[in-house]
Amino acid sequence: MHCRPATFHAAARICALVLALAPRARAAPSPPLFSTARAAAGGPPPLFGPRYSASRGLTVATRARVDMASSVKSPPAEPTALSLLLGAPAYVARRICLELGVLALFARHALLDGARSVRSPVTFALWLNELRVVVALERERRLDVLAAGGAAAVAAEPWRLLRPHRPPLSRAWSRPWTWLRPRARGAGGAMGGGGAPVPILKELVLIGGGHSHVHVLRSWGMRPLPGVRLTLITRDVETPYSGMLPGHVAGQYSRDDCHIDLVRLAAFAGARLLHAEARGIDTVGKRVHLSGGRPSLRYDVLSINIGCTPRLYGAAASGDDLARAGGSDGVTAVKPIDGFGRRWDELLAHIVDAAGAANADASPATIAIVGAGGGGVELALAVHARINAELRARGEPEPAARARVLLVGRATELMPSHSPPVRAAVAAALRARGIRVELGTSVVGYDGAKRQLVLGDGRRLRADESIWCTEGAAQGWLATSGLPLDASGFVRVSTALAAVGHADVFAAGDVASIDGHPRPKSGVFAVRMGPPLERNLRAALLGQPLVEYVPQASFLGLIGTGDGSAIASRGSLALRETRWLWELKDWIDVKWMHGYADGLPQMGATDGEARGPAGALAAAAGAEALALLAHAPMRCGGCGAKVGATVLSNAMARLSPPTRPELLAGVHAADDCAVWEDKPGGHVSVHTVDYFRAFVSDPFELGRIAAVHALSDCHAMGAQPQVALAHVTLPLQVSASAEDELVQLMAGACTALAEAGCALGGGHTSEGVEAGIGFSITGGASSADELMRKGGLEEGQALILTKPIGTGVLFAALMRHAARGRWIASALASMRASNGAAARILRAHGARACTDVTGFGLCGHMIEMCKASGRAVTLELDAIPLLEGALECVAANIFSSLAPANMRLRHGLRSARTAEPTYALLFDPQTSGGLLAAVPAERAAACVAALRAAGCESAAMIGTVGARAAAADGPLVECV
Repeated sequence: MHCRPATFHAAARICALVLALAPRARAAPSPPLFSTARAAAGGPPPLFGPRYSASRGLTVATRARVDMASSVKSPPAEPTALSLLLGAPAYVARRICLELGVLALFARHALLDGARSVRSPVTFALWLNELRVVVALERERRLDVLAAGGAAAVAAEPWRLLRPHRPPLSRAWSRPWTWLRPRARGAGGAMGGGGAPVPILKELVLIGGGHSHVHVLRSWGMRPLPGVRLTLITRDVETPYSGMLPGHVAGQYSRDDCHIDLVRLAAFAGARLLHAEARGIDTVGKRVHLSGGRPSLRYDVLSINIGCTPRLYGAAASGDDLARAGGSDGVTAVKPIDGFGRRWDELLAHIVDAAGAANADASPATIAIVGAGGGGVELALAVHARINAELRARGEPEPAARARVLLVGRATELMPSHSPPVRAAVAAALRARGIRVELGTSVVGYDGAKRQLVLGDGRRLRADESIWCTEGAAQGWLATSGLPLDASGFVRVSTALAAVGHADVFAAGDVASIDGHPRPKSGVFAVRMGPPLERNLRAALLGQPLVEYVPQASFLGLIGTGDGSAIASRGSLALRETRWLWELKDWIDVKWMHGYADGLPQMGATDGEARGPAGALAAAAGAEALALLAHAPMRCGGCGAKVGATVLSNAMARLSPPTRPELLAGVHAADDCAVWEDKPGGHVSVHTVDYFRAFVSDPFELGRIAAVHALSDCHAMGAQPQVALAHVTLPLQVSASAEDELVQLMAGACTALAEAGCALGGGHTSEGVEAGIGFSITGGASSADELMRKGGLEEGQALILTKPIGTGVLFAALMRHAARGRWIASALASMRASNGAAARILRAHGARACTDVTGFGLCGHMIEMCKASGRAVTLELDAIPLLEGALECVAANIFSSLAPANMRLRHGLRSARTAEPTYALLFDPQTSGGLLAAVPAERAAACVAALRAAGCESAAMIGTVGARAAAADGPLVECV
């Protein structure tokens, strides 16, 4: 029998009413019986679809959660039939209360707001329809709270709202039919369904990490297109969500709460991430020009989502001009938003300090918001709330007497694109908070010496700081891009979001201007453009027809007041500031953000699928084989891909390698480089080789770090690198892509080689499953006595480490999508720094024993030095510099795949602090790590100071050299 959906829902409601009449059982609340998976599919469009959570407790919990492990909770126990039966009446009663509350909310606003502000019956009907949309969203929010266990449960455990809630009966009903559904599988790199590598056939390049592109990345991770390599070019590794920026300014969200981690999202999507800035495009040659001395990048299909920047001083300058000039004292542009996020903390501290330092008779410190549109108004309210809160926290009883906010706009009225009732509600909110408003005048300059805004009518207004949130301007490089632009400099696109006249170039968000459908620059439209953009990028790559996107004429605007209330605007609808509107805004924003962070879907295969037929074989082979098979998909790259020290030493002990008298250091007397004496007592040459598979997706960065890493062996011995030979492995791809990737890799490598004064002599290339690169380096020194060696530790010397450790755990976390982008950016900055200058400084301060810390970890390389010198050392765990995020990775039980092999060396180490995270990092394999050297104790402080002045900001003295080791097989390193 066919059952219409309406009939089904009616029957469900009748059942609920019948159950509601039954006696109420004293049972714990149960999940809902009659709800739908609103967050999973269907429903309203993405921005205003079912969102998370309900109360301010959610954002507090999000801010306070422990990184990486916070929202990971055990799934609820499967309820029994009895618990469902007993809990149903209680749930139905709560559901009835919810529905009645929603109806009361609708009626209250219809009677109080609608009847008072709308006169015509027709306009009143339209107004009621707008109200219906807003209240329907509030109903969805309340249903989410109810599904999470109720307001009390959410207040106690806010993380409940950061995971989907499926009713138990729907789970039980769907279980018998799961065998009919295709099983979701992950991208799996470049592998096809049969496990054979799929060649790279086309290049899809995204410029910018805006709201539209983050949807493309998320969708690509869920449904990759085999044969297409996706590349994201972004200036910043964390992109802010504009809807939550005022909340961040007001102190309601932390920085992590309102930023999308592009490194993590790109890793989920299987995309290359290039931390660089686009400077132009060649639409004929299909290339993107990049900053930082990088070669241009090829594309087949290109998409641009780079936002806009405020116009400063009329149209004389833009926020981008300000950023390139290094900023201007007293002037801060809201966009690019990423730059404003960094500047806000400094600006706030300056205003609060100025207000606190002023005497009672001084005029209050003033912060001016330039731009009286929706963004400027919300920002002014947020700034006012934050400054007042900060001053009250310092004990100031009258914050208004110490600091004030000024709002300046060129238009003659506030928020001219909104309805009159909305403008009236906003004006009332500003008056209630004492925010001064100056309208009908433009700002043409800023006098930094006098701390004054210069107005177009000749007047001057005091402003200790000014934030510009004016009409958007396009980024300058678009003017020479060859793309069609509108009168304001934005890219003209069709309703398919393709640039007019360019079928292979797309644009979305603020940078796009849709022909025939002008819309304000708003994050709402950027979010809505994401799904059609993703579909059309796929269609363009496959040569299929494009779909059309026509932006909606009206949208819901929720304007936060910064103190826990919000004003609603949608078409003719205006709702004055109230608490529930802020809770609705918070629910919408936080849930959307969660979908691109901890809410990313798990796309990997199950354990059984991952093991396949090899599972039985591994079980028969033993525990080591099972562990190896379980971690095979997560094997690390870089130096984390080394063979363990124990395996290496055992293998070499079984060999009898040939040697010659001229070989002073080699297999028999190992050091960082092989040392060849060209003539007795004279010039020596040193030789080293390094190779590893890719651990970072950016080929330029990979080539540069690989070269720095290989050169480090020469630096550790105090030799001058002279010539390098390269070995490059490229994945299977079309010739144009292979050429481009080889150029990117070698351009990065040549940058590092040139800095070291080392020539590139040639090399070798080959094809493989994944990219890899290595170098053979030859260097020289005037004599063997001039070299620094692993041996030579002397009692009383101080041990110095020039770089922080932790690269192994960080990149292991990156593979698991658990590392924050700023952690990886910080690690890469450390890894690309050459050890050349550090080696010269160490040598100048008396170092004779030195090595570089790489794959065997700090402990492994320290033990090598102790064995070569016959000495024992003492390390101070608390003094060892660590990369940001390393301790969080250890706390989350994330380690490099080489760490277990390195841990076999722990017999050479003695410590009473083995349970501490820093102890585990002693065995963490480092890629392009720092130098570990011993210098005379009396010169250690000067050496560390010189290292830090030269750019080794984390250089530290981490221990001392002791007496000779008591026994050859006893502990050589003691950690205190």
